[in-house]
Amino acid sequence: MNGVVRSALALALLASTVLACSGGEPPRAPAAAVSTMPGDGHGGQGGGQGASPAPSPSPSASLSPPALTLKDASRALDTFLETDEVLRAAHADRWAYQLTQDGQRPITIAEIRTQGGRRPVRYRWDHRTVLVPRQSGAAQWFAATAERHGGQSGKQDGKQGGARTGVFVFVRQSQDGPWRNSFASLLNSGEKPPAVELDAEGYATSLGSRDSSVAISPNLMGPLHATVAEEGPKGYASGLIAPGPQTTGFYDQISRTKAQLKNDDCMAYESIFASTPNYPIFALRTRDGGALTMYTLIRTSSWITSASSQGRGIKCGEGRPLAVPAAARWLLSPTKDLIVHQKRQIVETQQYVSAVPPKASTAPVHVVGYQGLVTGGFNR
Repeated sequence: MNGVVRSALALALLASTVLACSGGEPPRAPAAAVSTMPGDGHGGQGGGQGASPAPSPSPSASLSPPALTLKDASRALDTFLETDEVLRAAHADRWAYQLTQDGQRPITIAEIRTQGGRRPVRYRWDHRTVLVPRQSGAAQWFAATAERHGGQSGKQDGKQGGARTGVFVFVRQSQDGPWRNSFASLLNSGEKPPAVELDAEGYATSLGSRDSSVAISPNLMGPLHATVAEEGPKGYASGLIAPGPQTTGFYDQISRTKAQLKNDDCMAYESIFASTPNYPIFALRTRDGGALTMYTLIRTSSWITSASSQGRGIKCGEGRPLAVPAAARWLLSPTKDLIVHQKRQIVETQQYVSAVPPKASTAPVHVVGYQGLVTGGFNR
């Protein structure tokens, strides 16, 4: 057993004790409000598969002793970042997957599979901050931010060494359960997350999924975001969410692709965004009375010929070659899947961070963070 694998095993053992026991404190409790749809906690490559049971709403924050301390949350964050890096370097993929669940599980699978056995990019993390809501039940969650600096192999994000801020959410379903990474995203270039409201002891306030004290309740962010991405500035939700690359920008991209594929490749194209009721939604109160909301969307894009059973394709598109996008080559062969006889479909899992204004505000929601990868696909 080489030194890297030994390190991976040692850190994984550390994770199973530190993350599961979190210092042997009394029973912990779940945070407020996220998705209430149950699941098996094992995630999948498709949208909304295998979600964990989401923490249930908690009473109003009080100054009672917190079920999860800031120190315990910081320790869990540090352990995850160190363990994940070593497991990936050791190509201990199955162990790395076990550190994740919900939307982060298929994204982690895609990240590792796209490396194709190559040495993974290594990152350095600093300026780590945990955002811990007061909780009082068996399941708990906390959010965190950390500044990521590009690693040794360094081509990710377009340039080597560029700093990006990561946004994470960690969950556990019981006092003795392990902490798992449920959500991870990256702030867009030049963006900062809205300041989270903290009480006198440094704890945050979580919002229920249907909290109506903010401009858009957490449970409505996914559906409204999906509507803007599909319908653009003319859609009914366009005034609620600010224009940007991951909102109206997607609509513009879809419109261009539809026209290009019809004219150049004789194919119909559609791209549908959907919220994921089986993946949790997380929200924290911000200082301005709004919310920092973290949620997942699934994007399904289809290239269709007339041989498709839906009959939405174009006759001349049957059997035409169509290059496989680079991001999907871990799922589709660039040579074997070059010809589209009926349909090509590619699925992306996308994790978003949005700044939601308070209810009295007329300002739109602003998407401040995004990470998305191809997590499923087929060609026939």
